[in-house]
Amino acid sequence: MNSPKGVLPAGVLPQLDTFAGALERYSGWGWLVLRSENRLLLTTDHAVSAVEMAAGIGREVQDYLSVRMLGGPVVVLPSAAGAPGRWLVLTESADEASQVNLIRLRARGALTHRLGTLVPLPPSRIDGGGVRWHGEVPAAKPFVPPFSAVVAALRAVTETAGLR
Repeated sequence: MNSPKGVLPAGVLPQLDTFAGALERYSGWGWLVLRSENRLLLTTDHAVSAVEMAAGIGREVQDYLSVRMLGGPVVVLPSAAGAPGRWLVLTESADEASQVNLIRLRARGALTHRLGTLVPLPPSRIDGGGVRWHGEVPAAKPFVPPFSAVVAALRAVTETAGLR
């Protein structure tokens, strides 16, 4: 990729603008986001946590929440070398969650990212590809569902499937 001295190749500036714009947008939402090379990392805190799950179950959980008007933002992580993708369902803080709810999620293959965990936000690049939003990019600070609603949704969709 050769370009005249001082001239960036086509497509570089929009990507930089996307990172800068996304970082500004997330900061405007009150989220603590760190930039590390080609990643924007949300620091989970007293306002926002994330529940990570397999993409197939994540879609069912999001549908379940959306029907009940509790659907919130979902970050789609790319799949790595044939492995199934993962979804991060953003929630209100899970810092005060009962241990039993954390165990219920873990038993269903979900991970809870609580206080101080770093999770990637779009337009980050991680192993396997780019991180993106499920659906439209939130224009304003998105509603994040209560953590307990995500726990209930995951239990409901997995019990229906016979995963008790």
